[in-house]
Amino acid sequence: MEYNFDLGPLFNNLKKLEVKRVGLVLPEGLKIYADYISSELKKRGYEVIVSGNFNYGACDVPDLDFDDVCDCLVNFGHSPLPVESNIPMLFVEVDFAFPYMEALKNNIDLIKKKGKRVGLVSTVNYVKELSNVKEYLESEGFEVLIGKGNKRVAYAGQVLGCDFASASSISDKVDFFIFVGEGRFHPLGVAISTEKQVFAFDCDGIYSLNDYKDKILKERFGAIFRSKDSKKFGLIVSVKKGQKRMALAKILKRKIEDAGFIADIILMDEVAPDKLYGFDYDSFVVCACPRIGIDDAKRYKKPLLTPKELEIVLEGKEEYIMDEIDQSDF
Repeated sequence: MEYNFDLGPLFNNLKKLEVKRVGLVLPEGLKIYADYISSELKKRGYEVIVSGNFNYGACDVPDLDFDDVCDCLVNFGHSPLPVESNIPMLFVEVDFAFPYMEALKNNIDLIKKKGKRVGLVSTVNYVKELSNVKEYLESEGFEVLIGKGNKRVAYAGQVLGCDFASASSISDKVDFFIFVGEGRFHPLGVAISTEKQVFAFDCDGIYSLNDYKDKILKERFGAIFRSKDSKKFGLIVSVKKGQKRMALAKILKRKIEDAGFIADIILMDEVAPDKLYGFDYDSFVVCACPRIGIDDAKRYKKPLLTPKELEIVLEGKEEYIMDEIDQSDF
């Protein structure tokens, strides 16, 4: 995979801030560039500290770890979220490049069988490609829509792992979606939240999320079923600022207690299986990143529920709703 990013705007913004000490925050795929970025900053007289922790997105603001050693943080690979930081935080968006257009053209006859109205979505790393895809699809006779999200997303058509508003805002106007990008979780979220067919790309071409969606939903309803007899619930809240859904956890705690069960809020810096082994709760509810309950559930011995899944357990609701973060959760 090819990564494209421009450090010029970063240097200009750092100059405006009049800072001297810079903290670098990079996701795993970009840590290989840490020495290069650091070298470029040091050439311009900056002191550099590189974060060695995992970074899960713009929601993960490690300002308390850096505020005594850095004047600002620079987050690579993400777009800004409305999350406060104790020290200035800059964002450097990184564009990923892969041959999606070739796969799209090779499968255009298959896609035409699914309808004429298509919605386009992407993550920030590919969102700039949406206009090219739109132009091509329109030349093939499609009606193409790109939805607008809320203030948590920076671009039209952009989806986050915790926010699919750009898709749901147009779901009633399209026959299906195309996710421009790689990875399964984001298009899975679009498929569940909109209940529309979603096509995505991988190294072999283009594929439908239908089978994968069905597989994941079976797993999720399995976890819900295993939680039906739970009497004690641990509500996990992350200390990460963009994931710290404490207000939501308190609401869920009251609901559990009103139902006659035990509930405690567990505050954690990073949600991991080994940190929960010692607890005697029957089930856990993740009031943090929605991906944890979907991507990592098999790593946990006890059922790991999302807030929406807890409502199914407590209230007997049948409809499955994808967990998304709302500002009222904090």
